[in-house]
Amino acid sequence: MPVYEFGPFLVDAGRSTLSRNGETVPLGIKSFELLLFLIRHQGQELKKEEILRRVWPDTIVEENNLARQISALRKALDENPHEPQYILTLPGRGYRFLPNVRERNAVADEPGGQVSAGTDGQTRNGRHFPSDRIALPVPQSPARDARRFNGRLAALALLGTTIAAIAMGAYQLRQNGRHEPPPHRKLWQLTFDAGLESEPSWSPDGNLIAYSSDQGVSGQGGNFDIWIRPVGEGNPLRVTNSPEHDWQPDWAPVGNRLAFRSERDGGGLYVVPVLGGNERKVSSFGYRPRWSPDGARILFYSAIQRNNANEIPKVYQVELNGEAPREALAGFLEEFRSVRVNWHPDGKRLSVWGNHRRHGWGLWTAPLTGGPAVKSEIGARVAQRIKEADLSLTDFQWAPGGRALYFEGVAQSVGNIWKIEVDPADLRWINGPERLTTGTGQDTDITVSPDGAKLAFTIRSEKTRLWMLPFDASTGKVTSAGQPVTEADVNANFPDLSPDGQRLMFRAQRAGKEELRLKSLPDGKETVVMADDFSRQRPRWSRDGRRVAYIRLRQANSISERAFVLLPVGGDEQPLAFSGAAPGVPYDWSADGARILGSLDRHGAGRLALCLFPINAGPITETNLRVIASHPDQNLYQGRFSPNDRWISFIAAKAKDAGISTVYVIPAAESAVGSEWRRITEGRHFDDKPRWAPDGRTLYFISNRTGFLNVWGIRFDPAAGAAVGEPFRVTAFESPGQMLLADVRIMEMALAADRLVLPIMEVSGGIWILENVR
Repeated sequence: MPVYEFGPFLVDAGRSTLSRNGETVPLGIKSFELLLFLIRHQGQELKKEEILRRVWPDTIVEENNLARQISALRKALDENPHEPQYILTLPGRGYRFLPNVRERNAVADEPGGQVSAGTDGQTRNGRHFPSDRIALPVPQSPARDARRFNGRLAALALLGTTIAAIAMGAYQLRQNGRHEPPPHRKLWQLTFDAGLESEPSWSPDGNLIAYSSDQGVSGQGGNFDIWIRPVGEGNPLRVTNSPEHDWQPDWAPVGNRLAFRSERDGGGLYVVPVLGGNERKVSSFGYRPRWSPDGARILFYSAIQRNNANEIPKVYQVELNGEAPREALAGFLEEFRSVRVNWHPDGKRLSVWGNHRRHGWGLWTAPLTGGPAVKSEIGARVAQRIKEADLSLTDFQWAPGGRALYFEGVAQSVGNIWKIEVDPADLRWINGPERLTTGTGQDTDITVSPDGAKLAFTIRSEKTRLWMLPFDASTGKVTSAGQPVTEADVNANFPDLSPDGQRLMFRAQRAGKEELRLKSLPDGKETVVMADDFSRQRPRWSRDGRRVAYIRLRQANSISERAFVLLPVGGDEQPLAFSGAAPGVPYDWSADGARILGSLDRHGAGRLALCLFPINAGPITETNLRVIASHPDQNLYQGRFSPNDRWISFIAAKAKDAGISTVYVIPAAESAVGSEWRRITEGRHFDDKPRWAPDGRTLYFISNRTGFLNVWGIRFDPAAGAAVGEPFRVTAFESPGQMLLADVRIMEMALAADRLVLPIMEVSGGIWILENVR
């Protein structure tokens, strides 16, 4: 088969690969066939009808599918459609392929004149894209056909012998405890539109996928809706069309319905016919609905799941008979520090992956009707491989037959998909983990096809920069468009402004390295304050602007180091000693700089109290710290002194019912310890990061009241210590193209009288299919 060259690109027709300067460029099958057709008719005016007829023979394909494939080609060729180098659009007519193309024979380029076996396909960032194109034989004479037929019989016989030998060799390798080479797997992209297309769910026959997309009708970014797309050729169909976000779809295994989360009417779970129609609300709350294998019930979380959070959501199930949702595994889940829950394939049990307070990490499977949970034994080799890879597993899906688990896993700061083989009889982990994807993006939203042969998932790309918005803190108005103040190739978070509003301290992450940086806002000068193997989080300026307090962390080989550190500007780090407790988390300084207000798990009970830590009195102990507030069932965070030092604001989050956090204030006077908490927000939403306006008459906070996080405010009476009026909205980030950082563990905001600093996240992603995973 020929090889074509143009510019820096090489197209191998035999292997169905496109490469640029020796690096393979990923391209879908139809996009590649379209590229070949354009190359073979270089310089000609190709009408749209002719392209559709030749590239999609015997198939009715709409014209916008061709436009989408042309767009994918241009992205692969890194071409600006307004300044075409390769593909010229002829408005209303078709396309012309512009560059001069050189053709040569692929056989001559291989050692010994042979095309090497086992290398067909594409590779990008370690991902393999095998070709599924087969060269059809050219008709020959009957005699030649007979000779060829006999030759093929001989070849088949030899192939059978070879296969038998390979099978015996593979058996011997298994017997010797060695690994078989992984099977060839085809990875290809299903969706190509800009923005974020995510959260795929397979139809029962495996021919369609439902997903969420922010594209809208015109292709412009907007709110999320539910769409359906054929796994093969065909156009997507929009199922929902609400002005509020519709997302997290799940396809019923029987019937013609989808379940999804919607932010309309206060938020909740809905069911809709697959082709659109009457949308029925089945729960007034809940996230990530998952149908039972028999299609009779829907499992869901009470709140959005977050990694490594101290609070865990409750899990519910609801039927379609109008009855209220019922809590599932209530007492059992309370024993965990973090959980992920999903149906076992038999539909009678739920599997729980999580960090048990007594037994550590593991997978438990519990019957819905009650009874003891079974913990999966992890084989010694599997446990060793997990340790060697320093692998952290999070969300999971069962294979339909119960013989494998597919996990989202993070190793060396990269999120990929991993497979673990399971004995279905006793749920023991017997082999793996096998890394199925190797890209540098974030692989998430795993869903397994009904036949167990394919995975659909999202590859997300995320970038976070700090933006500064001109802001009037007294009125709560953003006065003009903001602009980024950190570099485009650096993920920046944990911002804090100095008391004069002129210096910005933040954490910078790039290429797996972390730095603590200081930026002078008047002149834009940026300096690296600290850069080594540690991560420095939650920097907080002292009132005089001379020191910064933060948490210093290092994680290596499952061992964590944690310290509470003070840093004099221009000086050396000064770790504080804590006796009898893990180091706390700093949130604010007292006016005299002698104490720090923070959160602390005092007795290792998993409950964070609000405390004042003395910083000049030696080790911090139970006797010399001052407990401001605590609660047996709630964690207290984000303590801040009001500008007049009369009040302390904080949030309280239920430890066993994640998803709701409430802003409170209490008097700051020492004599007021134990006084009643004064509620500022309603206690029905996730409200976090309260920040005082410089005049002390407004509290600003972030909230997910519309589905996406945004900044809100509420007026405050400093004399009465009470909220005035209803919360009002400050920002309107409602698209993945520009949204507040969604990970609330590292999402912080900083404000001064005239500016607001926020971590703004840009998210894009598409849905991919990985075949031959069974």
